[in-house]
Amino acid sequence: MPRIGRRTFDYLVFTGALSLPLLAMFPGAGQGGAATSPAETPGAASRIVATAASMSSTPAAIDMEAAAAATVPRALGVVARPGLSYRTSWIGNTWGYANQRWVQIDVAAIAVTPEGDVFTNAPWDEGGGEIGHYRDGQLLGYGGESHSWGKSGGDAIAVNNDYVFVAQLVSSQGAKAAIEKNLPPEGVEWYGVSRRLRSDIRKGVPFEGQMNWAGSPNTFLRIATSPASEDQSIHGLAADATTLFVSNIAENRVEIFDARSMQPTGSFPVHEPGRLALAPDGSLWIIEGIRTDGSRRVVHYKRDGTPTGELTLPPDTVPVDLTLDARGRLFIADNGPRQQVLIFTAADAALAPDHKLPDQSVHGGSSMRLSATLGETGGIYAGRAGAVGPLRFNGLTGVGVDRAGNVYVSMNNWGPRGFDSGTGHNDGALIESYTPDGKRRFSLQGLLFVDGAQFAGGDPPSVYSGSKRFTLDLSRPPGQEWSYAGYTADRFHYPWDPLFHMRQGNRGMPLVRDVDGRRLLFTIDMTSECLRIYRFTSDSEIAIPSGMFSGSHIAGAWPPKQPPAGEWIWRDTAGKSRFAVRDFEQTAGAKNAPTLGGWWVDERGAVWEATESTGIRRFPLEGFDSTGNPVYHYASMQLWPMPSGFTRIDRLNYVAADDTLFVSGSTPERPYVSSNWNSAGSTLARYDHWTSGHPVLRYMIDLPDQGPPETQAINGFAVEGDYIFAAETMTGIVRVYERATGRDAGRLVPGPEVGATSGWIDVSMPVTAHRLASGEYLVFVEEDAHGKVMMYRVTPPPHPVAVSSLTAH
Repeated sequence: MPRIGRRTFDYLVFTGALSLPLLAMFPGAGQGGAATSPAETPGAASRIVATAASMSSTPAAIDMEAAAAATVPRALGVVARPGLSYRTSWIGNTWGYANQRWVQIDVAAIAVTPEGDVFTNAPWDEGGGEIGHYRDGQLLGYGGESHSWGKSGGDAIAVNNDYVFVAQLVSSQGAKAAIEKNLPPEGVEWYGVSRRLRSDIRKGVPFEGQMNWAGSPNTFLRIATSPASEDQSIHGLAADATTLFVSNIAENRVEIFDARSMQPTGSFPVHEPGRLALAPDGSLWIIEGIRTDGSRRVVHYKRDGTPTGELTLPPDTVPVDLTLDARGRLFIADNGPRQQVLIFTAADAALAPDHKLPDQSVHGGSSMRLSATLGETGGIYAGRAGAVGPLRFNGLTGVGVDRAGNVYVSMNNWGPRGFDSGTGHNDGALIESYTPDGKRRFSLQGLLFVDGAQFAGGDPPSVYSGSKRFTLDLSRPPGQEWSYAGYTADRFHYPWDPLFHMRQGNRGMPLVRDVDGRRLLFTIDMTSECLRIYRFTSDSEIAIPSGMFSGSHIAGAWPPKQPPAGEWIWRDTAGKSRFAVRDFEQTAGAKNAPTLGGWWVDERGAVWEATESTGIRRFPLEGFDSTGNPVYHYASMQLWPMPSGFTRIDRLNYVAADDTLFVSGSTPERPYVSSNWNSAGSTLARYDHWTSGHPVLRYMIDLPDQGPPETQAINGFAVEGDYIFAAETMTGIVRVYERATGRDAGRLVPGPEVGATSGWIDVSMPVTAHRLASGEYLVFVEEDAHGKVMMYRVTPPPHPVAVSSLTAH
């Protein structure tokens, strides 16, 4: 299961609500590549209370009930609109889920056949695509049975002429499920191998001694058992026509099985065995020492387990996968600073001219020498750091070669997961193939998970996610407008980046602000626990860790030197993205911050906090230090008490240009619904002249907010131009309201371009919007199920077509 992006694993598994297909709620939506929202009955979907009462004091309690009571009922013009014309698109994934195609969000391992079929495995994909089958840059299908009732994917995969062998994890689902469903006891995990038909990886191939699950086609051979607190995952598999080899790290040995009967035939000792590769002569190459940092080595074994030599690797090599081609050359995926595929050839073999290196140096310790490399030295961090392109690898996890000599690589921006890093990486995946002379054949990309997007101006215009930059060409068809341009994290130069240490496995939702000629990136985690701040330099794509707000001490070893208790602000005073005692500032008494519902950063760089029970806090930007970091201090913090009428604040959005504040939360009439634990609340209010000393409550809107059995909620909203865009939690549908009046203006519903489907909305800031000079709106919405962000291209009606009246009280 992932480290973030779901409610809880148990709940989703048992309910089957990992990806909820939308019902045909809105006839005609999305037809012909565009959609028109249905006419809405005024007031049916939202209660609008219009007020014009001035409320004094800054800061002071705002008595909304008194203001509403003082308002004289008046006629409000209600506009009957033809609807919002829009079309559905997306960014961040090669496919958008139409025809049920998408690229999985992680690839931990690949196995490549001589014909060029690519089989993949990963611990987790939100849409259930852990085990995949690709050919010639096309998805042939996912295997299934890796995403339910405690079953997950894994870290290794192998293939022979008949079968695909897949490492899988089976987790406990409690004592009752252990008895009823033949699952591990409470607190126990099973590690093993599932055998699938190569011709159809959805089908298991039975064998004696397999685990049996009623109604499941999965066939599973249990290799190891451990407490859930440990990780004994299988990180290596290799197979030929007769034999299956399995890395059993729990027992420090390689297990040997008959590939047809799946019965054990032997084993031999190996220290912390990882990836395995079978040579044409039947011998084995094994990566050892994978659990212990800095001890990885590549060792050659006879088929019977007799070691014959160790490969001498170039300095700083981090071998993570290996394979051999038909010529007996050994390919090693190096996830160290080099970020290349290293190609070794037998010392007495002639080098192919297209693989010659300027320096034909010999590395001793085995009969193989480094004869070539694939990939730019330094990978994505060479030249303009973070810029993507062919041969610029980042986070290698797998390598394979077909009989034609085409090379296949998998990446997830980090590399294989560590044994203390949870269930996998959630920062995107790429599968690429290159011809023998190094020309890219295809690049498949599944880049976004529990992530959002925000438009940023420029030439060309860009869209930022938490850790990536995309360019846009809006003249292209839906799903093809975007191009992957940059990865903005650098684990080699900035290893203390919160991205690489916080449990989410991704940076969080982006807020990009251009202030005084400086571009800043602010990111918000799923539950609004922290705000991370990054700065940029003109010669790089990298977002440099610059500052951070935390509401309390963060448990664990990271960040070092943080205060032992209480909320804090960190600023990178030395410009080295490191943590020192003097870099932290705290409030008096080192108390924890009030529980936060949401963050906001306005266009002037001020940081706003929506607290759940004590009101609103604002930290004005006080300029930039000599390094270029934005400066914030607790001494400058401004406070506004909880507005009267609200019992809880969950989200806010402040527009400095016209001093307008939008707030959502709960009220006595519509109290907090605990099952909607990360929602925006039941009510959205607009205040004009917020900081003037005389704020005016313009209106209040009832938002959908109810618990089971028919759960409805809004997870967040964005204000842009003439509209407010609010994303529904369970469906991903975007409700659109007029900014001036609060009236309901329609819906944005996922169209056929994305299979008419959205996953759940999981984060506290799931939607952003931007109005182009043409008047078109780009609305970006988190979409977790299938590795992308939705992009709605909205053309509002030019003018009202009819006017009626409604009396509001």
